Amino acid sequence: MFGTSNFVRVYLSLYPALKVNCHNIIDDDKEEISKALQYMKYNSPIRLLDEDFINIATNCSNFLETFGYNMYPVTDEERNFPIAFSILTFKDADQTERLLRSIYRPQNFYCMHIDNSSSRYLHEAFLVITRCFKNVFIASKTENIIYKHISRLKADINCMSDLLNKSQKWKYFINLPHQQFPLKTNLEIVKILKIYNGANDIEGITSSKRMVSERYMYSYTNVNDSMVRIGLKNDTMPYNASIVKGSAYGVFSRKFVQYIVFDQRAKDVLEYMEDIMSPDEYYWASLNHNEILKAPGRFTDNPEKKSWLAVYAAWDGTDQCQGKFVRDICIFGVGDLKELVLRKELFANKFYPDFQYLALECLEEYVNNKTFNPMRFDSFYYKQLSFIRKT
Repeated sequence: MFGTSNFVRVYLSLYPALKVNCHNIIDDDKEEISKALQYMKYNSPIRLLDEDFINIATNCSNFLETFGYNMYPVTDEERNFPIAFSILTFKDADQTERLLRSIYRPQNFYCMHIDNSSSRYLHEAFLVITRCFKNVFIASKTENIIYKHISRLKADINCMSDLLNKSQKWKYFINLPHQQFPLKTNLEIVKILKIYNGANDIEGITSSKRMVSERYMYSYTNVNDSMVRIGLKNDTMPYNASIVKGSAYGVFSRKFVQYIVFDQRAKDVLEYMEDIMSPDEYYWASLNHNEILKAPGRFTDNPEKKSWLAVYAAWDGTDQCQGKFVRDICIFGVGDLKELVLRKELFANKFYPDFQYLALECLEEYVNNKTFNPMRFDSFYYKQLSFIRKT
């Protein structure tokens, strides 16, 4: 039976009894995977609309109880190591809320950035939802996020600033889009971040083939929500630093976040990158991998030697994908679950709520089961990482 053991969800009354066993799917049982694929072929996912959340979350006690926010066990180790998150979303309140719920703990802090161009129902849904929490809030300044534009980067920085103002207690910051989902429990993430000991987990790429140099060799401007090249970029990086490529997502120490928000060097690099394409893929990486910029928690060796464990994504031409590739990145399906649960990364990107939706259902069940029945955590792999700070 496809289960929701130890976890109350609003969908209980909506889903028919499913004769799909998530445990067997994760074990790569081909017959069970085939059964799941057949089921999804003839049964669309049952989803809550953005407007539904406006109605449900109006009664906070009912919302929190129905969705199980108060059910998660919290250890002293977790209470003493709060984490800050940003979640960027532009659609699908149900998938966004599911991500929030999967990482929610009362000691953590959550900044929700709702794209300015999103529907009013999405904005209203999270305005109502956030009123039910003391530690979940909407960013004080939101952006109209344009693909490959500086607005994507500024959305995270806006949340960073808000989170610093909200609490002096959190230790690390993790930025997430709403289509990611955790591979680890909150307790496991805490154990990993304690091993990091102040080091940032930010991807660094310097090999010429992967740098995509046309993105930063030219200046671009926004025309009708598209990036248009306007000429060669003649100025050089501030402080003679080198441009390093990475990901828009990472794991950032609190001191690094303070550096981003307050340090003049970080502000100068941000100003330099305002007219390049996809600055979110260069900004964090350049700060973290340039010794001259003196960012807290930085990596001082060759960036290409550093492991990156913030998020796992499968890329076309490099990685296997049992789901489907969209713009070269895998949208995970049920056949990917065996690989995903073995990964060392903290999160996986990405999932669609209307494509092989049982993949997300089964991963959610897997993480929930680990939360309520913790497995032995093997710290050896993380303790051997080259970028951790040893004391």
